[in-house]
Amino acid sequence: MKISKLVGYQVLDSRGRPTVAASLTLTDGSTHTARVPSGASTGAHEAKELRDVGGKFAEKFYSGLSVQQAVSNINEYIAPKLIEEQIDLETIDNQLVLLDPSEDHSKLGANATLAVSLAGAIAAAHSQNRSLARFFNPEGVLNIPMPMVNILSGGAHANRSLDIQDVLIIPKGAKSFTEALSWIVAIREMAAKLGKAAGHTTNLIADEGGLAIAFDSTEKACNFVITAIEKVGLKVGSDVSLALDIASTQFFDGNKYNLTNLNKSFSKEEFIKYINNLVSNLPIISIEDPFAEDDWSSWSEFMQISPKNLQILGDDLLTTNLTRLNRAITEKSANSILIKANQNGLVSSTLNVLKQARANNFNTVVSARSGENEDSWLADLATGWSAGQIKVGSTHGSERNSKWNRLLELEAIEKTKFINPFN
Repeated sequence: MKISKLVGYQVLDSRGRPTVAASLTLTDGSTHTARVPSGASTGAHEAKELRDVGGKFAEKFYSGLSVQQAVSNINEYIAPKLIEEQIDLETIDNQLVLLDPSEDHSKLGANATLAVSLAGAIAAAHSQNRSLARFFNPEGVLNIPMPMVNILSGGAHANRSLDIQDVLIIPKGAKSFTEALSWIVAIREMAAKLGKAAGHTTNLIADEGGLAIAFDSTEKACNFVITAIEKVGLKVGSDVSLALDIASTQFFDGNKYNLTNLNKSFSKEEFIKYINNLVSNLPIISIEDPFAEDDWSSWSEFMQISPKNLQILGDDLLTTNLTRLNRAITEKSANSILIKANQNGLVSSTLNVLKQARANNFNTVVSARSGENEDSWLADLATGWSAGQIKVGSTHGSERNSKWNRLLELEAIEKTKFINPFN
């Protein structure tokens, strides 16, 4: 089966900002579409999405955020190279690399390359009469990932209502994804109820669906979520544990870590101790980006003193980049990696990063972005790749629930196993 048509065009993400879509038509008449996400708190080392700021394609009504140059690159440069090619993901991704050999996809734009790569993967799965999950894992049991879900959000996603980005929960005691999601919904709704009763504004929702309730310390925010867990009748630590996304690059000035709400600045050494106290004194089993994206020494020092079973998760540090992952492996800077396809720019090379992480005993967490869309391919990738964990946001917003609902569907219709990396 061959590619007969490829069209790129501009659509909107969950924040109302432009993003790239690609529709790929096969010779059997079927059309397969992928829309790419976009982050707000982006790491400096991510693949480069292309936007039209100041360029000839800039659309004033989108404040320079339009993506028509990336769309044009699909239609003018990529499509002519792929028309009449056999539908094959490796062929598509190899052609994209030939057109733009830069590691960060800065020539064509990672939003252009990923849209085409994803559409190609979805079309290739169709050509084999398989779901995207089964395309990557054709036989046997599919591994449904453990969810990591936002309850409270701050940082760049919620107008700095918290110094850190998110307080999340991991339903580690659940026996199925269906049960895990029911716990998550109950805890999130209880948190909203408790927040309202305490006089907080709870109708402000962060980019990823978490509650934007203000707290002047991370400890207070964590204790609030602990109360919500207990109020629904679940046990903290055995049923449900906490996770933090610190996103510390956002408040690191190159010398000190500055927590505005806490009204305190920390040297690198002091902040290592502060983070270690948090994870030692609270039921936290995962911590993401506790240090800035280029503060490699703090990551390595923390790895040496942190609790043995703590998941130390690199996002801005690693940016789904094989070179940075290999450095982290060598320097023992982290033990887990967030996998974001749009940080990388291609489906196949994103998978290669995940495989390298797994080969070196890293936990892998496939993740959405703050600017998402209604596509559910992320759930299929996390499942087909046996990632073990998935991070989508909260349970509010159809762009979030499309992923949760796809996992519910896979658990209902396929032979599956619910993965628990924390046992």
